[in-house]
Amino acid sequence: MICLLAIVSSGASLVASRMLVASVETAATAEVTVLEDARDLQRIGVTYIANVHDFVLAGGEGRASAAKAGSALLRDQAGRLKARITNPEGRSRLDEILAAERAHHDAFERDLAGSSAARGADAVSVLATRLDRSLTALVAHLEAARASRLEAARTAVSRARILLSIITIATLLLMAMLCLLLIVVLNRSYRQQTIARKLAERGQNRARTSLSEVEEASHLKDEFLATVSHELRNPLAPILTWTQLLRSGTLDEEKSKRALEVIERNVLSQAQLIDDLLDVSRVVSGKFRLDVRPVELLDLVKAAAESQVPASDAKQIRLQLVLDERAGLISGDSERLVQVMWNLISNAIKFTPKGGRVQVVLQRAESHVEVSVSDSGIGIAPEFMPHVFEPFRQGIDGSMRRHGGLGLGLSIVRHIVELHGGEINAFSDGPGLGSKFTVKFPILATVSRRDEPLRRHPIARDSLADVHLGRLDGLRVLVVEDEDSAREALQVLFASSGADVQAAGSAAEAMGVFETWLPDVLVSDIAMPDEDGYSLMRKIRLRSPSLGGAVPALALTAYAKIEDRVTILGSGFQMYLSKPANPNELIAVVRSLAKRGNRNGAAS
Repeated sequence: MICLLAIVSSGASLVASRMLVASVETAATAEVTVLEDARDLQRIGVTYIANVHDFVLAGGEGRASAAKAGSALLRDQAGRLKARITNPEGRSRLDEILAAERAHHDAFERDLAGSSAARGADAVSVLATRLDRSLTALVAHLEAARASRLEAARTAVSRARILLSIITIATLLLMAMLCLLLIVVLNRSYRQQTIARKLAERGQNRARTSLSEVEEASHLKDEFLATVSHELRNPLAPILTWTQLLRSGTLDEEKSKRALEVIERNVLSQAQLIDDLLDVSRVVSGKFRLDVRPVELLDLVKAAAESQVPASDAKQIRLQLVLDERAGLISGDSERLVQVMWNLISNAIKFTPKGGRVQVVLQRAESHVEVSVSDSGIGIAPEFMPHVFEPFRQGIDGSMRRHGGLGLGLSIVRHIVELHGGEINAFSDGPGLGSKFTVKFPILATVSRRDEPLRRHPIARDSLADVHLGRLDGLRVLVVEDEDSAREALQVLFASSGADVQAAGSAAEAMGVFETWLPDVLVSDIAMPDEDGYSLMRKIRLRSPSLGGAVPALALTAYAKIEDRVTILGSGFQMYLSKPANPNELIAVVRSLAKRGNRNGAAS
């Protein structure tokens, strides 16, 4: 039906075009007929004038009769022509011809009646000239009108033909498209019917095999648990074997070293497996395990800034780098340091309006390498400044909240910076006046020679000979852990680093220690019988600062869910590490917390 309508439409367009062309041609033919009649009128007039002229010169009845007949014929022809001309100017010229003819004929009649021959001849000659000019003017006018109308007719015909051709082509294309659409619809309908039929058949098959699928799912669950059990037990076998060999005392020094390497490698492997199974944020455990090496901050700042160029260009923000190439080396994890720089520069661009400025400065400041990121953005309210680095905190006045985010970025940045033994500070003159974040890292005092191992965070491929534990000389550390072996290991670790260590096996025992001995740093397990680490932390925070209520606290936990980390930080702990915690990282965190506690004490 649709195709038929398209065909009918195209046919109607063609018929209309033919009718238009025929109408224009008819109009042009009428113009040509009028022009021919006007020329006949001119010929009659010229003949009439000639007959009158002959009579005036020679006389004679025959010439007079011919002149009279010519006058009558001219008037008759002019009357017919006037009825056919619709142009006002043309009709006016015909009136002039008739008037000229009457005047000429009257002069002829006077001459014929015997008036003065000389004056009659002169009058007839002048009026004949007037009549001839009027006839010539009429013919010229009609020729010009004919040419103009023929040109307009040709243009109209050409346009009409083009327009109707376009309409016809469009109609044919529409017909073709509609035909294709019809084919597609029919094809799709057929496919849908086919799919529906196949789905019905599959539904029947699924209904028949539903019981077997349930049994198979149960089997897969058992297989998964068996696989996990195998993968967890597999590293324990060499650990147990080498541990028993070490306790037997039958291994020489080289074999003992090898035993420690195997045990360490398998412990790290098992920790990584647990992280993979949990499949949560990289912030847990492995996220902040530092691969510490001598690092040139210049390249890291450049890399972080380059990654933000598209964002700054999009907001027409001028990103300016002022970098001291002789700032010096620091000891750190290049990946985590890039994360710090990226976060600070990204925040500066995020909170700076279009057309603003962000400046990154790298310089050496005494015994530190200092990186400052300043912007001309929305600034920070004075009342919010103490909470800038707290997790889940945003601007109270809502100015920062409009830009979104959960408020974890700067908290994570401070965590990474302090793991590197550095510090970070924020400054702002107030809302709308921009802000400045400054990060300081201690300069690497000496660069290892080729025959010296690098001091860095241990990883799975390291041997124990590569591990150099940091120092905690003079620090008082309270360890709270209900598991005896874990508590003993932490005591030995901190004591070997120079710390003064007290240990408690429960929350109640830890509160008793606070009555007689105030630690510089608290390291506590979370999951403990009777009273967990959260309860212990809440009780400690209720104490006054002079009684240890503000002691920096580190949580050790085997729980790795995001909700657990939120609860840990919300209960009063400043930091947390997932078990098993790397000894070097653990010492670095305790040292960083002690520095923070000293700063807070000095400020108060």
